[in-house]
Amino acid sequence: MMNDTASDAEAAAPRRLRLLFVCLGNICRSPAAEIVCREALARAGLAASVQVDSCGTASYHVGQKPDARMLAALKRAGYAYDGHRARCFRRDDWTRFDVIVPQDESNLADVLALAHGDDERARVLPMSRFFAAEETLREVPDPYYGGAEGFDAVVALLERSMPRLLDELRQRLSLR
Repeated sequence: MMNDTASDAEAAAPRRLRLLFVCLGNICRSPAAEIVCREALARAGLAASVQVDSCGTASYHVGQKPDARMLAALKRAGYAYDGHRARCFRRDDWTRFDVIVPQDESNLADVLALAHGDDERARVLPMSRFFAAEETLREVPDPYYGGAEGFDAVVALLERSMPRLLDELRQRLSLR
């Protein structure tokens, strides 16, 4: 009887939209996108409606914290480290996430190569889709081999992209 009650409660609870950011090693761009997005969702009153995570397409840094330079850039921009540990994209991410957002063209191609069918491919939206119209970049640049200014630029680009990303999420939430 108790299981029926739990099942009824789960069925009545609104399902959250699940969002996954993807970059190469999951220590720079995608965890920054996750942290910036989580804060934007909270400010917009959408934190309870959207679950956010991130991962990488390569296993170079599995289990590691984000790059210290990215953590410093996030801190300078007013964001707190949330305990993130790098992980790789997994097959079950296709069933766990509704929207998958690769940060660059290479990771977009890698994720699409792992997709089986149009349904999975349709869930993949490149981060550049959310760039402001006046943005000259075509992808979120990888700051790994550069200096602090590259990490700051990535955080700023992600912040400028959040309004359009939140518009997309609001639209998807209203379609449920």
